[in-house]
Amino acid sequence: MPAAPNASLYNLVVSPERSQLPDGVQDRLLVEAVRRRQSEAALSDCFARWGYQEVIPPSFEYYENLAVGAGSALQQSMYRFFDRRGRTLALRADFTPQVARLAATKLFDQPMPLRCFYVGSLFRYEEPQAGRTCEFTQAGVELIGADTPAADAEIVALAIAALETLQLDDFQINLGQMAFFQTLTEGLPLAALDPIREAVDQKNGARLIEALDRAGLSGRGYDLLRGLPDLVGGAEVLDEASSLSSQLPQAARAGAALERLAQVYELLRRYGAANRVILDLSEVRGMDYYTGITMRGVAHGLGWPLVSGGRYDDLIAQFGRPMAAVGFGLGIERALLVQKHRTAPSPAAHVLVHCCDHPGCLAMVQRLRQAGCRVETDVLDTGEASLAGHARRRGVPRTLRCSGAAWLLADGSGERTLSEAALLEEAKAWPSNL
Repeated sequence: MPAAPNASLYNLVVSPERSQLPDGVQDRLLVEAVRRRQSEAALSDCFARWGYQEVIPPSFEYYENLAVGAGSALQQSMYRFFDRRGRTLALRADFTPQVARLAATKLFDQPMPLRCFYVGSLFRYEEPQAGRTCEFTQAGVELIGADTPAADAEIVALAIAALETLQLDDFQINLGQMAFFQTLTEGLPLAALDPIREAVDQKNGARLIEALDRAGLSGRGYDLLRGLPDLVGGAEVLDEASSLSSQLPQAARAGAALERLAQVYELLRRYGAANRVILDLSEVRGMDYYTGITMRGVAHGLGWPLVSGGRYDDLIAQFGRPMAAVGFGLGIERALLVQKHRTAPSPAAHVLVHCCDHPGCLAMVQRLRQAGCRVETDVLDTGEASLAGHARRRGVPRTLRCSGAAWLLADGSGERTLSEAALLEEAKAWPSNL
């Protein structure tokens, strides 16, 4: 008579936390997991075809490294903890400082420019909302060692190519110029600058006037900043901004920033990508380290940007070696929320095999797997009669049984007897038609 089960195992009080997750993180299951992994693979392939090579930085580092260039809001959102020596560590909240560290300390002797890409998780404390979680996946690129319009344009064009790779249609890139805004606001203390930048980016006219008045601005600079949220459109935006800034004391630097943006826009025309781009001189939100172009990719129906990026020529110098750089990051989960084709191949196996004692049975299973097929074996030994029902419940479209000299393959059209060669030939098509 079998021993009675240990009753104490059934009387345990399980803490509710053992079956729940903290706010802001999610399990990715089955088809959803397949969609995300396929998106990651597609983006990696896209970046590689543009000449970018992958880097894989660690998930956590010393806090002071990850905080380089980060504004106060991002620093406050970082998950921080201590190691056994009392040193402050943090989960990465942004890939760019990590790539900057790599470029300055480990890749500086490589031929320039460096083209790097990454795919991985970032961690930021966020109030949970649709499209915003505390752990999210970002794919991105950094082009280091080139301060040219061509480098800027390549990054913008690659961001567009990446979104198209994910089969997104209804999106646009808002392209701005942080250098222009910085020229208009030079000399302002941070306490005055932050409200102006926030009001400009939000296109909030009333708050912008209030912030400009508090900062004590007047004259042409006041008028230009007040009108900045309206400088949105095509190439005509640059002509208008150039005219408005021509009488400023800093007109030469403002004009140079606008000319740089005009050159980038012209290169995007040659890429055939300008139709995806809106010039927006109020595009001033983002990381505090941006020094040139800034961009934000937005999609209809999504309240958060899909892509953000820009030029950050001063960041890498904080790790010891001055290098120009430009890049972007793309939120994969956000992109999947608006992806045109939401279906993904089933994660189910291509075939369920009833394994017998015949020596060639498991050998055939291995050959099918080597041919690229997903193969499950009936480890529950459900028996030949129950095999079809078991496959159906698991979403597997075929069953396979060994008859010694041949193979019995069953699918929606019935059961057929196949030779080993015929089975392997037919199996070639399974990975592509499921």
